[in-house]
Amino acid sequence: MDNFLQGLCLLNTRPKHQAQKLSLDIKKSGGQVVECPLLEIQARDSSWTNLLPSLALVHMAIFISANAVDCCFKQLKQQNISWPSQIHVIAIGQATAKALEAYHITVREIPTKSDSEDLVKLPSLNEIANKNVLLFKGLDGRTVIESYLRSKQAHLICLEVYQRVLPEVNQQFIQSIWLNDLVDIILITSKQSLENLFKLFGKDAHSWLQSKPCLVISERIAKSASLLGIRHIIISSPNDILNTLRINSCLKKIPKSPSKKSHRHL
Repeated sequence: MDNFLQGLCLLNTRPKHQAQKLSLDIKKSGGQVVECPLLEIQARDSSWTNLLPSLALVHMAIFISANAVDCCFKQLKQQNISWPSQIHVIAIGQATAKALEAYHITVREIPTKSDSEDLVKLPSLNEIANKNVLLFKGLDGRTVIESYLRSKQAHLICLEVYQRVLPEVNQQFIQSIWLNDLVDIILITSKQSLENLFKLFGKDAHSWLQSKPCLVISERIAKSASLLGIRHIIISSPNDILNTLRINSCLKKIPKSPSKKSHRHL
């Protein structure tokens, strides 16, 4: 890889276990990364498995994230529940599909864009009346897919297999990021992460956050960012973040004094 991100520093706010690959790719491309997870993913207890029907009777299963995949299949494995090959499996995006493939699950469909609105446009969801459908998702997640499936009279079972919580953070670390202006661009991958960003950084940092370019992965998150006063918003597909950073690598700060630059090695 060439050093096309030389001089650019990104605030990577993905959950800790999901941040590493992007951080590594940015560093390989000459950039720098400050990791500050704004969400923590916690698997829920096994009580959701009590809602499962006989999997032999299930026609379709929809997974809305890689987290849903991991939390689902780890629990099924613990309980020695086998996954039948006849189930028509839909993944919301490439990362989710990859997670399913790691469990040797064949993915039949993926929407063009990794969002709920595009997923419900898939042809297979046109005629699902009276079919048994499982929807694996997080607690208190969006209800777009759920509402659509119910409107189509599917026999739907929603399985909330994980929850998103606000992680514990070191406030001195948070303050050092904005007081020393350590980053050039902020990555946000969910609406809840965006809300947590403003919570964790506090009111004193809001004007700094609003002045920073923000890279988001959907139009929906972009609208929320705009409502919070962020002025420079860049939209990328989840699978094209590195290339989007390449295109926007001009967002580098004017070089600081050596003493301030040293802060960038967090």
